Amino acid sequence: MGWVKMKRTAIFGICCAPILAAGWMHQTAATPAADPVALLKKRISSGQTKLEFEPKQGYLRSILTQLKIDPNSQVLVFSKTSLQTDHISPKTPRALYFNDEVYVGWIPGAPLIEIMSVDPKRGALFYTIENTKQAQVAFSTEGSDCFRCHGGRGFGSPAALFGRSVQTAPSGYSRVFAQTYNMTPSTPIRNRWGGWYVSGTHGKLRHMGNELSQGTDEKHSINIERGANVTSLSRYFDVKPYLTPHSDIAALMVFEQQMEVQNLITRANQDALLILRGTNPEKASKETIANIENYSEGLVSGLLCQGEAKLTSPVKGTTAFAKTYSESGPKDSKGRSLYQLDLTTRILRYPCSPLIYSPSFDALQSPVKNFVYRRLGEILSGRDKSSGYAHLSATDRKNVLEILTETKPDFAKSLASSGTK
Repeated sequence: MGWVKMKRTAIFGICCAPILAAGWMHQTAATPAADPVALLKKRISSGQTKLEFEPKQGYLRSILTQLKIDPNSQVLVFSKTSLQTDHISPKTPRALYFNDEVYVGWIPGAPLIEIMSVDPKRGALFYTIENTKQAQVAFSTEGSDCFRCHGGRGFGSPAALFGRSVQTAPSGYSRVFAQTYNMTPSTPIRNRWGGWYVSGTHGKLRHMGNELSQGTDEKHSINIERGANVTSLSRYFDVKPYLTPHSDIAALMVFEQQMEVQNLITRANQDALLILRGTNPEKASKETIANIENYSEGLVSGLLCQGEAKLTSPVKGTTAFAKTYSESGPKDSKGRSLYQLDLTTRILRYPCSPLIYSPSFDALQSPVKNFVYRRLGEILSGRDKSSGYAHLSATDRKNVLEILTETKPDFAKSLASSGTK
């Protein structure tokens, strides 16, 4: 057990680090965890649920089933940017699986499955499970050690969930002198996915994925043409140990957008908590509320996909992820859903993040949520015509407004109370 504990790490390490709340929020949380993994632990303890072990992937498939994570969400990162570097390489990439609330990391032959689960009130919680057959499966809750790598070191310190694009040498380590890029919706495609595998077609668009950086640390390059429009990853590594042989480009794009918006939700909520400092929001002064609102505009921008890099060629993945994702989530009377993907000129067909339905969003401090709803009403109704939202056409605004009004009851109530139509 001792050597296993020494290797424990959160899912994404430096390359993809989910940090959804500052450490102090975890240490002072008074309420018990209610994230999806905490609820799964309760079901296992009560005998209601049992995890099944398989020879190849251990508990992985069973965990994904219990947490309702689509195996086609699999994305693969091969750079050695995690503490479990002994098990990660271009030949044995790390598989990441996700839904709106949970991220699961698995590496062939590694002793642990790692999970990050978002609690609506407490933020990110880290868990590990030993991936060997056990009479009684136990999830270990990871504490402050995770935050030494993932941030949130002190009161009010900013938190971030991010993916990194790095120049990766044949050894699997990132190039010492090479520039790295945070993978966000606004990052140009040409700078994304270094150190990641990417399966799918994308026309004339080019990225840094699939290929290793050849040369020396001082002088190196990636063959972006050879790494483009790859539909089979079997030429790079043995795909058989994995749940799917893919690292779907559509899943990668949703993954990045989701991380960005989750960061903004967390930051807005954390800023509000810091500003309120224990004050009941209903009794906060006008100056306090105005201060909170000032810090919340970024969340509005993120929800409405402001600054997203435009796709100049259509993108198509190699799995059913895009279809399954597009069919999920609440639909309005016309069958429209914020989960529907576009992937021709942008990520979402209707430019508003579906994380507006997430438990994290619903748990926002009331001054933040009230402000976000008011701003959405102003922008989507067309009353706000500022240049920052010029990417939203009149049709976009109308569609998103109608979908939200039908599928988000508290938004509709806020709209009605403000007199916005």
